Amino acid sequence: MYWVTYLSPSGGAERTGTIDDGCVFGYPGPESVAELLAAGGDTPKRAFDRALADPVEIIVRFEACHCPPIRPAHPIPLRVDGAWTEAAPELVRGTDDGVLLPKGTAALSAAVGVAAVFDGHGGHAGSTLACLWRTPERGPAALTLGPAVVTPDDLGGGDLTVTATVGEETLASAPVTGRPQRTGGPTGALRADLPAETRPLEYGEELLIDGGPLGMFEIRVGSGA
Repeated sequence: MYWVTYLSPSGGAERTGTIDDGCVFGYPGPESVAELLAAGGDTPKRAFDRALADPVEIIVRFEACHCPPIRPAHPIPLRVDGAWTEAAPELVRGTDDGVLLPKGTAALSAAVGVAAVFDGHGGHAGSTLACLWRTPERGPAALTLGPAVVTPDDLGGGDLTVTATVGEETLASAPVTGRPQRTGGPTGALRADLPAETRPLEYGEELLIDGGPLGMFEIRVGSGA
């Protein structure tokens, strides 16, 4: 299953949706993606079936405006440069939100990988692409998540490869586990492993991040929603 949070064209509010056959099906219930996945068990599958059977709306996938699939309320644990750190929740962006250059900053690098989502029982509920944008001083500028949280049944059992490219140039590529465990590090409903980093990217450069079954997205440095 592929879960997204998107801006509904009917009123502009954020809505939970699922992707099937190239379209976003608006989930008719009030629960967020985080709430559905946290419930665990058969709750996500029942919600998925409900969205397909009785969608609020149906939108072509690439016409939907994607928000962060999950908006964390607490700092997000990140493993970057081989050590654990945290990102403030207000840094989280969706794949259609762009990334602005902080004042006085000429370039940003991108540490790329995967964020794992865990249910309320500690089980792996899904994964999504993650990209931590950093200033030359190594400070965090933004954390892009998305476009979708993909549940384990659509991930397979092996490692995933996340690749970052600009045009024909591959800037970063690294394997990440497709079956993360919530052990050996900070606990929480969401945590990211970001093992590969690009060179500094200047204003206007377009970074494409490809995660295979996790999907892909492209962001132009300096752009904003």
